Amino acid sequence: MPTAALYSLYRKVVNPYDEYTRAESQDYMVETRKIQKTGGSTYTVSLPKKWVTDSGLRQGDSVRVDARPDGTLTLMSSGAAEQQKLVKKMEVDDETEPKALLRELIGCYVTGYDVIEIRSRKRMQSDVRKVIHEFTRRAIGPEIIEEGSEFVVIQDVADHADLSMKKIVRRMHLMAKNMITEAFNSVKELDSSLADDVIERDDEVDRLYWFVEKQHSMTSRNPLFAAKLKTDLIESNAMISVAKALERVADHASRIAHATEMLQSSKAPEVLLGKLEGLANDATAMLDCSVDAFFRRDAVIANGCIEDSNELRKKIAIFLEDAMKQKGKVAVGLSFIAESVDRVGGYSSDIAEIAINLAQ
Repeated sequence: MPTAALYSLYRKVVNPYDEYTRAESQDYMVETRKIQKTGGSTYTVSLPKKWVTDSGLRQGDSVRVDARPDGTLTLMSSGAAEQQKLVKKMEVDDETEPKALLRELIGCYVTGYDVIEIRSRKRMQSDVRKVIHEFTRRAIGPEIIEEGSEFVVIQDVADHADLSMKKIVRRMHLMAKNMITEAFNSVKELDSSLADDVIERDDEVDRLYWFVEKQHSMTSRNPLFAAKLKTDLIESNAMISVAKALERVADHASRIAHATEMLQSSKAPEVLLGKLEGLANDATAMLDCSVDAFFRRDAVIANGCIEDSNELRKKIAIFLEDAMKQKGKVAVGLSFIAESVDRVGGYSSDIAEIAINLAQ
């Protein structure tokens, strides 16, 4: 078979998207423009005609120019990005599993959809409707704006520019830190109600994390939104990583609170509880240190946090040896808590590493 025919067959069988990619690339413009000087201090650059006509612009119209920290310029027609709304349409039926639907709604939310339309061919099941209402209760921003027997329309009404990622991450840090402290208090006092309160607050941290995820998606696709938040993609990537670490810290605070039930029937020795409290205090101090280093972009502080993390791990290893000498639920409960404290230290170290990367 001739070489040309073989290549054509390869493109159709091995790389069926090649034609699509080539066709799409024809609309992608990379042009060179020379800077012109007009007047005493004004520099101008001509715009590609195709971009102007495709954007519906005419002489005298305004365009938005955003200077990015990395030295690039983003050019767009004024208000174009703000007017664009992402709409997700979903269909449910009698076979729809409520938990799967909740996960899908959360996925649509964090991906950045502004409007979610859920429709059914017949009257919507009550379980499905309950999940939709639960989603709007748990997430920040989504509200039901239209509802009928066969449909529900959700729209994000949050002012994302007012609730910046930095504010949310700081809030997550304070909540996670307080959860660790109160979780350990619930263990010392064997207070089930306090433990339950800590476990419930884990949902609040989750919803804050989803909000940061959504803002990260919006920042990635919309330069105007990033400009409003006074951030860029590098910082946004760092924020989402820190938010994820804090969400995991809150999960471990919840795990510590769950240990209260394990220790209800068997009182742990005061000496070991005292040692464990000291380790928990060290972990929360490390968390404070790493978050402070992140917002300061201070590599020196961050490196100190990482060294502290290594020392904490050694102390926990020694504590676990003593804990395993206990009997039954006491040994399990103390080990369970110590491992979570160790993970808090590990996530603090992760945040410190992010701080070092951002400081460069």
